[in-house]
This record gives sequence, structure tokens and C-alpha cells, in this order.
Amino acid sequence: MMFVTKMKALPGQYMEAIKIFKHPKVPEGVEIKEFLGMFGDWDVIVIFSSPDEQTAAEFTVQFGHVADVCTALALDIEYMKWTH
Repeated sequence: MMFVTKMKALPGQYMEAIKIFKHPKVPEGVEIKEFLGMFGDWDVIVIFSSPDEQTAAEFTVQFGHVADVCTALALDIEYMKWTH
């Protein structure tokens, strides 16, 4: 399963957030595809694969005390069923 997580450092937590962003704990089964700094509304975007939602949550929860975290399941565009 592929996931996309956007994060914005919380006020007063920027330096701590940067430390965690640079050295995240990666659970077994999680593979980081991209971990990018952003210019704009979000500070970081992470694209990663995980065998299941539980493991994905185990990875992303570590950021919650220093950042606003928003994670979404990402699907290959071929699996999307578009309507009129």
C-alpha cells in the first residue's frame, strides 16, 4: 500500500520537528520512496509504502507531537473509477 503524508511543524516546535524529519524511526515493512522539504503551506511531504494501515500509522504517529500530520492512502490512477 502506498501512502502520502503532509506535515507542518507546530508553532514553537520547528527545530525539534526538523530533527525528527531528518532521522525518522522507520518500522519494519515501511519503505520511504520520497521525503521532501516543501516551500508552501506544508513543510514536508513523505511518500512511503507500508504493508498495512497499522504499520503506516506506527510510522506517522511519531511526528504528531511536533507537526500537524495529514496522511492519505494513494492508489495507482489505473485503479480509480472515474464517473461522468
